[in-house]
Amino acid sequence: MNLSHLHAFTDAMQRKDLDAMLTHMADDIILKTPLVAEPFKGKAAIRPIVEALLGVVDKFDFLEMMQGPYHVSEFFRVTVGSIELDGMDYWRISEAGLIQEMTVLWRPLPAVVAVQQKLDRAEGEPA
Repeated sequence: MNLSHLHAFTDAMQRKDLDAMLTHMADDIILKTPLVAEPFKGKAAIRPIVEALLGVVDKFDFLEMMQGPYHVSEFFRVTVGSIELDGMDYWRISEAGLIQEMTVLWRPLPAVVAVQQKLDRAEGEPA
């Protein structure tokens, strides 16, 4: 499996370059995130949630990548101010090597809640 899109995606994520990140996703991508119950479908739906997240995240540190025939998982650490999260992205990859589906898993729960509250405040919603 060609991982060039995934490596470029994680590099863009570390630079917080949303447009570059989106070029490595299929147009009909599905994003499942711990921040909301329903998945986001398509790049247009994903753009605002990822843009908001990139606005509050200070740093992504990618630690380890594992792969199977049609999927890849990457373990990472997210830093938001004094909050640190452990995370894993599970990606299903299209035949073209683009991210077709992305499931984001974060822990521990108190840190996830704190990041959700920061996102709510950044978007002007009550925490």
